[in-house]
Amino acid sequence: MKKGSLYSVFFMMTITAVFTFALSTLNQNTITAVQGNQIIKHQKKLLYAFNIPFDDNMKTEEINALYDTHIKESKQGSMLIYEGHINNQLIGYATEMEGPGLWGNIHGIVAVNKDLNNILGIDFLAHSETPGLGGRIDENWFKEQFRSIELNNSSPYVLYRPSPNGTVDAIAGATLTSKAVLNIVNDRLNEFLELKKGGK
Repeated sequence: MKKGSLYSVFFMMTITAVFTFALSTLNQNTITAVQGNQIIKHQKKLLYAFNIPFDDNMKTEEINALYDTHIKESKQGSMLIYEGHINNQLIGYATEMEGPGLWGNIHGIVAVNKDLNNILGIDFLAHSETPGLGGRIDENWFKEQFRSIELNNSSPYVLYRPSPNGTVDAIAGATLTSKAVLNIVNDRLNEFLELKKGGK
């Protein structure tokens, strides 16, 4: 191999090593902050699902304190359950839900009141739906429709209008995502209510 070729190989290996080290260092220095942000995001989503007011501009410590005051975590069987409290009074329960969307899994939270006969709210933790279409499940107008929906004795608990007994509007132009959300919410409610009522 010619001297010039050896120099080029050595130069590329050195540049690669330098950038790999730099990226590794950056990752190590930011991983704690990233994990902290994920925790705060999760806490905000639960507070929203329980309809417990908070300000997006609150500091991390304030969100942590609000969460610790209002939400307790427990397990029933293999299911993680969140209990919502206001003025030290139980207002309801929440559980995480997950299922296939159009482009990947949709991961969210659904909360119900303590009597298990009303939805308190829902929110979404993560999804890969198309921005401006299926991604609109993150918009408040869509999520707010799920509040105070009565849970009758049989699934499906939530239906889109104009179906008989329809309770919410689907997202225009995002039929598959809307259907996926409905399936995920109803399936998780079915499983959750069966567990809670069976555990009474």
